Amino acid sequence: MRYQIDEIAKLQPGQLLTRITEVNDPNAIGYVVYSGKHFLTDSFQHESDDGKQDKIIRTDETVMLAEQGMLLISLTTNKAAIVSTEHEGHLLTSNYVRVAYDANKIDPNYFCYVYNESDEVKKQIAMNEQGASLVSRLSLQQLRKFELFCPPLEDQHRVGAIYRLQQKRELLKLEKSKLEKLAVHALLNKYLQGRK
Repeated sequence: MRYQIDEIAKLQPGQLLTRITEVNDPNAIGYVVYSGKHFLTDSFQHESDDGKQDKIIRTDETVMLAEQGMLLISLTTNKAAIVSTEHEGHLLTSNYVRVAYDANKIDPNYFCYVYNESDEVKKQIAMNEQGASLVSRLSLQQLRKFELFCPPLEDQHRVGAIYRLQQKRELLKLEKSKLEKLAVHALLNKYLQGRK
């Protein structure tokens, strides 16, 4: 079955940081801003600790926060991911769209698979980016009209689970490669130190 995204989910954009009033009150709640590195971690594209300081916004206002299991689309990368427990409570900016999906029609892991990997969605993204500036960004209206192929839920669960496991496996291979590289460098440095 084919659905437009707006038939299976409600899209809600994150907040513009410029519209959030920051306060200097140390008693005000400080929210970590959900950033590109957090999204990459949630989509199993790299490890979370890159050593960079997270941006924190202190405000008394009600803000949109990431929740564990929340489905997001990044408007900067045109990719989908599911928020991990590690990033629950982070402030969602306008770079991200919350996908409040109907669990009776779509599995979130399957959504990530079909949105991130299907040629059909890639074509829809490319068609909507034609004539756009160098930094292309899809509108909510364009996203709502994207069509996704949705097999029966049981099949979606299977495909989604396999996709998620494959993503985790790829990340583990990347981490293993980095650790091997560090180990080789350490051994070579130790060897060279002994030659002096």
